[in-house]
Amino acid sequence: MRGNVLLVSALAVCLGVQFIHSQSQPPPVAKGSSGPQFVMGPNFVNMPEGFFVLVRKGREIGAFRLIHIKQDAHGLGTATYESYFQANGSGSFQNAGVIKRTGEIESNSVKGLSHSLSWRPGQKKLWVGKWWFGCSSPSLVNMSAHFSENDQGYEFAPTSAQSVDKIDVLDKRLKWFRFNADARIVVTVSELPE
Repeated sequence: MRGNVLLVSALAVCLGVQFIHSQSQPPPVAKGSSGPQFVMGPNFVNMPEGFFVLVRKGREIGAFRLIHIKQDAHGLGTATYESYFQANGSGSFQNAGVIKRTGEIESNSVKGLSHSLSWRPGQKKLWVGKWWFGCSSPSLVNMSAHFSENDQGYEFAPTSAQSVDKIDVLDKRLKWFRFNADARIVVTVSELPE
C-alpha cells in the first residue's frame, strides 16, 4: 500500500512539473510580429523583461515589472522586480502614499526521482503593496493572490511603459485581463499604451 501511495505521489509531482514547465517558457513571438510580448492567461502573466503590468482590485491599483530575468529553457533561474501600490487609484504612482517594493524571484532545480524538478522552497513571491502573487518561474506571475487556482477579482493590464512616471492608470486604451481558464492571449508590447 505504501509503495502505491509513493508511486501516485511521484506521478503527481511529475505531472505538476510538466504543467509548470509548459507554462514557464519565455513568451513566444507571434508570426509577423517582432519584439517583446506578454502572454495573458489562462491563470498566469508570462512577462517580458522591463515592461510594467498594472494590477487592480476595486479602487486599489498596483504596477510591477521584471527588471532583469535570467532564465533557462526549463524556466529555472532568477528575476529582480520593482512594484508600486496605491490604495486610491488616483492615476499616478508619483503621489505621496505610494508603496514601492523591490525583490527577487528564484526558481532553482532540485534533484529528485530520475530528473531535475523545478519546485523547492525559495523566493517565489512577487509583492505589490499588501498583495503577493506566486511565481512558478522567474517570468511567470500568477493572476490570483498567492498560488490560488481561482479568479479572485484581480485584473491585469500589460503596458509598454518602462518607467513608472510614464504610466497613466486612467488611460482608456488599457486592456484589462482576468484569470480565465479558457483564455491565453499574446500581446505585443509595441501595440500597448504606456
